[in-house]
Amino acid sequence: MTTSAPAVNAESVIERLTRLVAIRSVSREEDAIAADVFAELQSAGLKPQRLGCNVWCELGDAPRPRLLFNSHLDTVPPAAGWTADPWSPTRLADRIEGLGANDAKASVSAMIEAAIALRNQLGAGAKLGGTLVLALTAEEEISGKGLSELIPALRPIDAAIVGEPTALVPMIAQRGLLILRCVAHGRTGHPANTPGDTKDNAIANAAAEILRLREFDFGPAHPLLGRCHAHVTKIEGGVALNVIPDSCEFHVDIRTTPLQPHDELVAKLKEYLHCEVNVRSQRLIPVQTNPDERIVQAVARALPGAAPAGSPAMSDMVFLAGIPSVKIGPGDTHRSHTPDEFITPDELAAGAAAYERIAREYFAAGANHG
Repeated sequence: MTTSAPAVNAESVIERLTRLVAIRSVSREEDAIAADVFAELQSAGLKPQRLGCNVWCELGDAPRPRLLFNSHLDTVPPAAGWTADPWSPTRLADRIEGLGANDAKASVSAMIEAAIALRNQLGAGAKLGGTLVLALTAEEEISGKGLSELIPALRPIDAAIVGEPTALVPMIAQRGLLILRCVAHGRTGHPANTPGDTKDNAIANAAAEILRLREFDFGPAHPLLGRCHAHVTKIEGGVALNVIPDSCEFHVDIRTTPLQPHDELVAKLKEYLHCEVNVRSQRLIPVQTNPDERIVQAVARALPGAAPAGSPAMSDMVFLAGIPSVKIGPGDTHRSHTPDEFITPDELAAGAAAYERIAREYFAAGANHG
């Protein structure tokens, strides 16, 4: 797609971000921000649609391929330690501070800017060679009624870009999350009648199982994500100070890689551990995209020298399993969910420019292959 029409406007991206940060949008409270971005997209002539607090639109000059740009409108609640109102964005010389400035309203603002730039280029007579689908979705931070519910309305999707703070490093693999509820059993009794004998104490049995879990072989390391790892995050047992417990429950948080399919891993753990092993949650599966996929190669051409990597953090990329996807965006993941969260103007402008180039490179690859 070659054109002389204007590309992204750095100042416009900054102004949009400060406006969006000022709108409270904690998960399940996205109505106001959804209305705001809907109005902006409509004003830009992009014909948005809305489902719940999810907003999307399409632009292009050919039905296929269809490239999805997705990022999320919601934020976590503000952490303790903010030195200013989280919803009063502060624009300093070197940064813009506010809740969601980094995660992920920077990506939202940059994607909107890229979409408007591409729309203006089409209006100036340029050719795109496909359809860009821009979806700004809700409840990502709680894996709720967001992209997972909207994706049927967006299909078919041939490739996707998921906007998250990655310092514009293309993430082509992402860990999954498997949560287990394990229950160790014992036999109720009076402590006075069982001196020194712990075999029937459910808490002692749970402790033995937790130590045993540390020796479990989770399999080989993934080339981009490293090894699968597990943490016991909660334990609960006992009914009274003078009663030997007959049940003790503990939860295990396991961060998986594509080398550990959840069903297989659960089966192995059930065989290995002596306690009950129940699945609490396994829908957030690990995902990865082949480096040879067209979208990965388009990112490489748009951002020379940006080597693909793996992401330990969750994102809506999980709901795109089976669709070649790359997680990439302006900002730094280590600033997410922290007090005085921020993004720099340079990062923001670079993100908008990167998204526009990625789209053009992706569609151009199809044209070059006839």
